[in-house]
Amino acid sequence: MAQTRNKAAKKAKAVNILKTTNKKNISKKTTNKKSASKKAAQMAPRSPIDLNKLFPPWGSEEALNQTANKVATDIIEAMYHDINAYCHLERLVHDNSFNCREMFSNMHVFTEGFVEREIGTYMATVESFKAEHGEFQPVAPNSRFLQFVTGLGWKIFAVCAHAEAFRRAIKEADDRTWDFLLQKIQGNLLSLELYAHSRALKWRNVLWIHQGYSIPGLPDLKPEIERYMEWKVDHPHHTVITLDGKLKEPLWKGKLQQHINESIYDPKKWGGRKQDPTLRNMPNGHSTNVGLDCFVCGEPDSCGCRATSVAADLVELREYPQTGTGVRSLAKWTRGDILDIFIGELLPECVETVYPLIQCEDKDEANIHKARELCTISPHHFGNWTRYISHSCRPSTEFTTRTIGNRVVCTVEALRDIMVFEEITVGYGDRYWKTKDYECLCGHCDGSGTK
Repeated sequence: MAQTRNKAAKKAKAVNILKTTNKKNISKKTTNKKSASKKAAQMAPRSPIDLNKLFPPWGSEEALNQTANKVATDIIEAMYHDINAYCHLERLVHDNSFNCREMFSNMHVFTEGFVEREIGTYMATVESFKAEHGEFQPVAPNSRFLQFVTGLGWKIFAVCAHAEAFRRAIKEADDRTWDFLLQKIQGNLLSLELYAHSRALKWRNVLWIHQGYSIPGLPDLKPEIERYMEWKVDHPHHTVITLDGKLKEPLWKGKLQQHINESIYDPKKWGGRKQDPTLRNMPNGHSTNVGLDCFVCGEPDSCGCRATSVAADLVELREYPQTGTGVRSLAKWTRGDILDIFIGELLPECVETVYPLIQCEDKDEANIHKARELCTISPHHFGNWTRYISHSCRPSTEFTTRTIGNRVVCTVEALRDIMVFEEITVGYGDRYWKTKDYECLCGHCDGSGTK
């Protein structure tokens, strides 16, 4: 009888254990389902790709518009490049850095001649029509000049006139491409105006000679020439274009985030240590055992190579929904391009948990796979445009440690092709998000900051 009771008790106990285990498993499955559903809800939905829209039939209206839009994008990209080149050349002439005065003079003559021809052709046609019909009629053989000035104003016309790409487009582009170009210029009016203003483009010089003349059918020149942009710019990357079309300064704890061209090393913050930890040589010429072979020339020792900033003049700071201040590209970049060097204050202690702020590289072949923290690059108060690159779980760039010339640097390199007007992004890494109590808002993850 006792044995029977023991067997029954053991059987009941086994059943209870099984039920408890099943409840735990069910609870675990429910939790997993909840977390999975939450993750799925937070993930940005992916709409199916319409191949017909992506690759419309050859010769169709959609295909023609797609081609015209691409050409117009290439033109406005070239316009930013041309304006920047003009301003850069003018600065060199002003500083007597290079013997390029004749080249700049030719560029200025081309710009002045273009504006004078457009106004002269328009005036001649208007006067001819008036003499023939006895009345004024705002017509011109090249109506694009009239269309542009009446729609967008003299200032933007004068700014765009400094770009060879625009001067050619107004004459050579087909009507469909021209319409797309006008739309793109209209959508980037503030960007173009700020771009010219921040680079001290003297666009008024090509209009001064015409301000005393009445040009029938067109806006008055004088008010636009006398109107100045009420925004002081001492560097292009000290201004952010906001979502509501205004301008603001990038601030950190209420102070302007100042632009610098090279990282700052302050021995006082290193306990009196005089040697910059990123340099490959000591003051006496001896090697510091820092870095690998030069990425540019392959030299195993310190050399004269320098990383050039190819993107600094062709990006702008923009405010984006959710993520705040970011970087908008004004040019196309291809995979593998080194856009710039991430710079700031070199500090001994970790002030941020983003991996790229810590340069890790060892010259010793035995320890080549071991990370050695050289320093932390803090961009909060001093840095360049790269500090404003927002995080994305599908980034277009990455931070990479490179040995270039006489020091170890952190480069910003393109992971894929980057299009004009696309936001430049980078992955901050798991190390960053594990220490944060807020969610990632890139729209490509569940908020954890990982794919």
